[in-house]
Amino acid sequence: MHVLLVFVVGVLGLLGCSEQQAAPPPKGRPPTPVRVAEVVNRVVQQTVELVGTVEPWRRSIVAGELAALVEKFPVEEGMAVKRGQVLAQLRTDTLTIQLNSAEASHREADTRYQQAQKDLKRIKTLFTKQLVTQKEYDDAVTQEAALVNRLALLQSELLQVRDQLQKTRVVAPFDGWVTQEFTEVGQWIQAGGPIVELVDLSRVKVEVPLPERYVGEIKVGASVTATFDGLRGFEAEGHVFSVVAQADRNSRTFPIKVELPNAALTIKSGLVSRVILQVGAPYEALVVPKDALVLRGGAEFVFVMKDGSVSQVPVVVVNHVNNEVEINAQLEPGMIVVVEGNERLFPGQPVRVLEEESPV
Repeated sequence: MHVLLVFVVGVLGLLGCSEQQAAPPPKGRPPTPVRVAEVVNRVVQQTVELVGTVEPWRRSIVAGELAALVEKFPVEEGMAVKRGQVLAQLRTDTLTIQLNSAEASHREADTRYQQAQKDLKRIKTLFTKQLVTQKEYDDAVTQEAALVNRLALLQSELLQVRDQLQKTRVVAPFDGWVTQEFTEVGQWIQAGGPIVELVDLSRVKVEVPLPERYVGEIKVGASVTATFDGLRGFEAEGHVFSVVAQADRNSRTFPIKVELPNAALTIKSGLVSRVILQVGAPYEALVVPKDALVLRGGAEFVFVMKDGSVSQVPVVVVNHVNNEVEINAQLEPGMIVVVEGNERLFPGQPVRVLEEESPV
């Protein structure tokens, strides 16, 4: 019995040793791939953020010039149209009849005028030979002159009818978007009655109120950066094209107007825009790329890389400068901060810098 117990204990001991040898050794967490940038000193300017609403560069209520029935209405709200494209076709039957009548009268008067010219030429020859009287010559001259005036009158009437016919085609005055319809096929419109509202969004404008303490620092042509509450992560670069010289008496602000390019039509009319302008004298400051900032737990900080790992450094954002931010922090120029892959980092975590792709 004693021998059997020793044998069992020995077997169990061997099995325990085998399991310990088979267990893999613990491994550390692999380095997280990141991209980095340097902390730098740069000359910057103070900025001010102003809020306004996006307006189209041009807005037009396109109207019909004639009182007529709408025969065709090929557009609808939200449609993009080109300059000269037909927005509505008005009924033309009555004008077509008037045009045919005016053309016939003009042809008749022209024929009579051609004959009067021939008669005058013949009578003038006879008059020089004293074969016709003075009265006959004067009558021929008067007849030719009267037909000249008659022909001019009919030509004017003909042009007027053709002009009215042309006005039955209501066309777009510029490239734009239809934002509202005011009529429909079969509807009678009065002369000057609205057809559609058309807006030009190839560029847009934003009017913002500038506090009077900055009015001497903003000039026409000044560069601006605009962001939009409805377009997260999107920025547009533009410039000031108007500074209104009259302040609002209640708010003591001066309206300024900003132009923003919009070739891709990303910016829509009515969006809330936050316009950032540079004011004050330039000064030197510590800046980092805005992507280096991490917001977590209500605090802002950056991750500084050193010796293959990162440490967390709190920062206070002082100013936004294009794609960089001016900060107040325990940092020095030349330090390396993480700008990509920093959302999931923690202090002390090992990192690996990704190589930048070489341009083709």
